[in-house]
Amino acid sequence: MDEPIYLEYLKEDTLLGKEDPKPKKIQSFAMIPYHSLKDGNIEGVMGCKALIDSVDGDRLSADELMNKKYLFVSSTTMASLFAMQGGMGTEEAQALRNLYIGRMDDCKTIEAVDELHTIMFLDFTRKVQESKEEAEAAALEDQKGRAKISRSIMKAMEFIRANLHTKLLLKDIGIAVSLSPNYLATRFHEETGQTVQDYVRDQRVAVAEVMLKESNFTLTEIAKGLGFGSNSHFIKVFREQKKVTPKQYRLRYYR
Repeated sequence: MDEPIYLEYLKEDTLLGKEDPKPKKIQSFAMIPYHSLKDGNIEGVMGCKALIDSVDGDRLSADELMNKKYLFVSSTTMASLFAMQGGMGTEEAQALRNLYIGRMDDCKTIEAVDELHTIMFLDFTRKVQESKEEAEAAALEDQKGRAKISRSIMKAMEFIRANLHTKLLLKDIGIAVSLSPNYLATRFHEETGQTVQDYVRDQRVAVAEVMLKESNFTLTEIAKGLGFGSNSHFIKVFREQKKVTPKQYRLRYYR
């Protein structure tokens, strides 16, 4: 029996993380500030101020100020990529990149561009640091929550994640974990704060998000492979949870 497409897909290397494209002209020593940014290391960034100020690349304009601005755009784009690798949200990083590129237009001197460049670097670094702190806090909360979840409910959650391609009836989940449907439903809600149905829905939508971003599966294949039953049901559920249709989500985030 063939594996469900989403299980087969989740084994692919694509989910292990794709390297973001990096400008070829930036030398390795000049990458040090970007790695400090990705780590949310403000002191490290400040310690690399000389490297930040000396950002270099192809000469794109004979005008010194315009050339500096072109390099600023390249560096800000690079900063946003490293910030996303460090945990900053994609939309937030892109918005901050656009904000600083917009501010660059108002710079009338090379010195003003250099000053904005340092401010941009520090702002991205602080945002990454905040993202990491939030992620750590969420992980601690999740760890506390998991400590309260019984072995049988953990098994039920694992069974659900492994069988998203099926109809996932409450009675079948109960049989898999040796609990009656009513008792399973009550315990699951008490321990996770979600109904079984809501958990199934959230897991399907979460995997659908990844597949829309990272795979070439059609919407029909994703809907069928994740047990939505029909395209219309998939679209309805996905839009309720993500506020956009699967097609709009793929157009926005497909890599």
